[in-house]
Amino acid sequence: MRPVGLETLAWADPWWDTEVGLLWNMVGAFDDHGVKARSMHLVQPSAWYALGLLQRDGPGDVARAARTIETLCSIQYDAPGTPWHGTFALMYEMPEPVEGAVQWVDYDPNWRQFVGTALWLALDGFAARLPPAVAAQAEVAIRRAVEGEPPERVSPDYTNIALMKAWLDVEAGRVGPGEALAEAVVERFRRTGAFLEYGSPTYYGVDLYALALWRARSSSPRLRGWGAELEAALWRDIARWYHPGLGNLCGPYARSYGMDMTRYASLLGLWIWHATDAIAPPFPDLAGPVDHSADVCFGPMVALLGSQVPEDARRALSALPTPPTQRSVRQIVSEESGFVATGWLGSDVMLGAFAGSRARAEGQYHPATAHWRAPDGSVGWLRFVHAGPLDAEAADGRIRVTVHDHPRRGAQPTTVLSSHPGTFAEDSWSFPGITFAVHAAPAGAGPTFQTPGGTEFDLAVRRAAAP
Repeated sequence: MRPVGLETLAWADPWWDTEVGLLWNMVGAFDDHGVKARSMHLVQPSAWYALGLLQRDGPGDVARAARTIETLCSIQYDAPGTPWHGTFALMYEMPEPVEGAVQWVDYDPNWRQFVGTALWLALDGFAARLPPAVAAQAEVAIRRAVEGEPPERVSPDYTNIALMKAWLDVEAGRVGPGEALAEAVVERFRRTGAFLEYGSPTYYGVDLYALALWRARSSSPRLRGWGAELEAALWRDIARWYHPGLGNLCGPYARSYGMDMTRYASLLGLWIWHATDAIAPPFPDLAGPVDHSADVCFGPMVALLGSQVPEDARRALSALPTPPTQRSVRQIVSEESGFVATGWLGSDVMLGAFAGSRARAEGQYHPATAHWRAPDGSVGWLRFVHAGPLDAEAADGRIRVTVHDHPRRGAQPTTVLSSHPGTFAEDSWSFPGITFAVHAAPAGAGPTFQTPGGTEFDLAVRRAAAP
């Protein structure tokens, strides 16, 4: 078992609850929601943990994995005709949904794919280690998860879930629908070379997981070929946007749970750790605090499946170019909507921007970003937050941001969130380690500006101080 699996599994071990058979929510899992550690039991991470136990196969590991799988199967909903049929409890303590239940609040339909694929892997590689009764329960749960999925819920643009659903459908015997969904995802990707969930440090990790399933664990020759193709293409695009010196994927982020991969658990960080055997991977030190910590438990899945990283991408992920270079990157995400990502990466600073997107994952969409090396050695960052549409472009050490009125609420303020407190003058914004020359921005003390539609922010890197 590779270090990414062993170390993350060992980190999760103390959080397993013998009485319930699942992982407690750990420190950093839901702290931002005011949920105290060891107050709820996690479902999705417990499934990943069980796969780690089966791989490690140390004293008591298989019995613990069997207990976990048994508990997971016991909290699957068997309610034909409801939108939640075949999915699993959002948390162990959550009551079963009733009429009027709200998706994402009372239940998560995507648990069908996350838990279903994990159960399939447990049976595929380790069925002989499990008690026959537990293996039989898992088989029933997988079938119910596939059958319970409403036919039209998952579109090809919902990339991370569509990739898993297509694979699970095929392996469960629904070859035609599974291959059709897979082909639609592939055709969509080939048009631009990008997924709509673009630049996501978390969901790229799910994409790589599902593509590894396609490539290495599919009974469909079509999925195996497509998986290898898309996996290589995705890694090459990740390498274009990754800054090894800062340990981060350059923004912008269509969906992200944080701004610094060295401080929060991102699934892509686990894949890069595995792919490069990095001494200092883009992942938090597990001896200290970890934000979004439940995703640490995904490590055993990465170790189990592995990834085929093209050698040119592996080199780009592993080390800075010598001598240090600057580069601009650009990617059309959707031709139909004019959704375009741009970025600029310097020796110790990077900028990212989206233009053309009007759809967003609330709280996860970061369309204008900057990262730099702070004097204390940490990664500094900022991002723009605006309730209305925002268009931005990054190139040549400069980021230009234009905000627009909200279609219903009109003019909205713009806020600059940052890792370190900043000083906002009329012609410059300064943070520890960096100063931006600012042109055409409204005057104000910052970091919140009153911004009528059409307001422009034009920031140029004036000074990036090395630590």
